Amino acid sequence: MQSIPPITVTVGDSNQTIIVTPSTPEKRMRRARKGNHLAVSESKTKSLLSNEIGDALMNQLYAAPKRDDHDDPLNTSCVSLLDHLQKNIAATSVTSCASSASYSTRTAAESASTPGTSVGIGEALDGTHTQVPIDIDFSHTNTECYRTKATKKYGGDKAIVFSLDDFKTMTAIEQLAAQHGRVAHMGILDHSYRFFVNKSRTGALSFKVQNGVAVVGGDPLCSPDAIAELLSEFAAYRRRHRWSIAFMGASRSFLRDYAHPNGWTTIRFATERVLNPQTNDILLERNGKRITTQNRQLLNPRKGGITLGVYAPVVHGTDPQLQSELIAIYDAWRAERNCSTSPQAFITVYDPFALPALMTFIYTRGADGMINGFAALRHLGSGGYHVDPCIAAPGSPKGISDLLLVAAMALLYRAGVSYLGFGFEPLNALVREDVSGMPAPLGRFTCNLYGRAFHRLPIGGKKAYHDKFRPDSAQDSALYLVFPPGIPSPRHLLAMTHMANISWRKIFWADVRGWALTRRSKAAAKGIESLDEKKGAKRCDPIEQTPKTETLDKSPPPAP
Repeated sequence: MQSIPPITVTVGDSNQTIIVTPSTPEKRMRRARKGNHLAVSESKTKSLLSNEIGDALMNQLYAAPKRDDHDDPLNTSCVSLLDHLQKNIAATSVTSCASSASYSTRTAAESASTPGTSVGIGEALDGTHTQVPIDIDFSHTNTECYRTKATKKYGGDKAIVFSLDDFKTMTAIEQLAAQHGRVAHMGILDHSYRFFVNKSRTGALSFKVQNGVAVVGGDPLCSPDAIAELLSEFAAYRRRHRWSIAFMGASRSFLRDYAHPNGWTTIRFATERVLNPQTNDILLERNGKRITTQNRQLLNPRKGGITLGVYAPVVHGTDPQLQSELIAIYDAWRAERNCSTSPQAFITVYDPFALPALMTFIYTRGADGMINGFAALRHLGSGGYHVDPCIAAPGSPKGISDLLLVAAMALLYRAGVSYLGFGFEPLNALVREDVSGMPAPLGRFTCNLYGRAFHRLPIGGKKAYHDKFRPDSAQDSALYLVFPPGIPSPRHLLAMTHMANISWRKIFWADVRGWALTRRSKAAAKGIESLDEKKGAKRCDPIEQTPKTETLDKSPPPAP
């Protein structure tokens, strides 16, 4: 297919208005005598930048061509970008290979794999959800795209562990993620995570094994009434591998439906921050004037020369050239980030095109026509979206990532979406109420241990960046670590710190260096203090007085 041209957003004055110039009574009387009319002048008012960006992006209603003249049961050849954003139509989707070049695929009828389950996917603009059964139908299997090794390791199981490279369960996983996905399920785009899919293909878990613990990212991908059965099947699988289990990023609903009724231990560790494109002060230019001015300068053809483009694989079809450019940007950004000496927490390595039916991309091009940044929007089960990554290429103009985030909000504003997950923000410290399922002394110890582990991470900078874009506090939600009933074992704690990219060895040596530095500082301060005391004592010594000598009285003798 032809490459999708970028959108040019012309930023300037628009929407002329007529303004009546006020005048004094004397001037009106003179004009009346002369037969002149009231002075009328034309003035131009600036429109909101969000309207200009949203109009430009939403007007890009390219038709998605039919794939190789094959059947298109959902009539996706006329699906618009607006339809995709509002309903997340999981139409004849493209599935990526390990190198992130997407291909259109369909499970053959004679395939021995379990067929995908039809899942209701659809959301109305007013926030109510209507169940529309969608069957993702993959065509033209390209098995060379997938690393088939290490997929079905235990062929006797009906419920089995899969990876993103396994073609045979991509349909079920994609549909479950579309219906039940949350921000905490960001690991579904990371090839280091694996999937456990139950026998009926109605539930899945995304997990990574650390220190003998299967750490599940987010809530189970299933309906609340299916959680117990799904975890029971996973427990049987774990027993064969002698794995324990823990959850990272679980929601309040999972605690209410399963963890608390079963006596599991929970620790609140983070807050999910959410932007509301319908009311955001930055987008509506009620705040953040500096961001708006910077964006206008970037989009001005005579200044920044930046243009915006939008790409949704399920709408536009597969564009291998564009996808390779976006992947190159992401790899360059990761390489630069990895060279940083500052600690980084909760690192996830994405394959942005692993589940393309869920994704929409907004990208920027410089004046030279080269892509220099992009934002990836992943559809969530609630009808909202999660933006991650939102990055600028190394060496790109300042403010590209801010522009991309504003453009993402502008696009979702036009689509009527009010939920844009902004990532999660670890807590600076825990209080006793954040820990449940532990005795009080252990709860206090856990709070202290958390503070020691997290106080060295750059959490404050992440909070400042989030606050800059005015998140909607009404939609913020707590995220939890969840452990089986009882006191978490040391391997549970090690697994969680490894997932958070925290090294206890580095923390220990950092504490040792800090202790030694403090000792030296105190010793130096004590030496200076003692020296000052000696100097002060010397200044306070009594002055030795010289012996008095007799002097000749030279006063004149008294008169007779």
